Amino acid sequence: MMGMAATRPARGWKKTLLSALWGAVIGGGSVTALLWLGGDDLLDAMDGSRVALAATGLIYLLIAAMIGLGLSAPRAGAKVLNVEDAEELIDQRPKLLVSLLYMAVLGLALMLLALARAPGFAEGPVPPAVALAGMVVLLAASLASILWMRVYDELDRQMGIEGGAWAFFIAAGVLIPWSMLDTLGWNVPLHPLDIVTVLAVALLAGSFVAVGRRGMLTL
Repeated sequence: MMGMAATRPARGWKKTLLSALWGAVIGGGSVTALLWLGGDDLLDAMDGSRVALAATGLIYLLIAAMIGLGLSAPRAGAKVLNVEDAEELIDQRPKLLVSLLYMAVLGLALMLLALARAPGFAEGPVPPAVALAGMVVLLAASLASILWMRVYDELDRQMGIEGGAWAFFIAAGVLIPWSMLDTLGWNVPLHPLDIVTVLAVALLAGSFVAVGRRGMLTL
């Protein structure tokens, strides 16, 4: 598998542009629909921390949707996802299915938490118990991911380790200075939801860094 990764041709700029355009269209449509469903009252009541967390959850849900598109229609998915062709997409179905499930659970849990009714956010449409249940399911899925590792090969596991390390460095590089400035009274308050958002974004960013350093995202 490592040899395949080393000899895999770099992704063309046209395919990368197509993926970006699809992501922009789907993302823009989803955000528009979310704003329409939420209404002005809900959006006005949401602070920046909740909006950022909801947007992060939406990104994970969009990634899950794109993976689902690739699995349901390999030929179309091969034009959007970071694979060489439809045959490779079919070969990677087991691991992509695991990724789809986890991305969907993570994105949904973040969205529920962002929209959960809480002190200072009485307009929240999601009952606190539902948001808590979503986080419990996410925790269970995270623990179960240890068992799912058998569907991945050695290269995938190594990139997972590297992605986790990069995610830690990114999160630490943001949260440590932020918490220090907040503690010293520099008017940069750190909300608990901000911590969740930074960790979720760092997880995604770390994955891209790990894959990119392997030359698998070369334009």
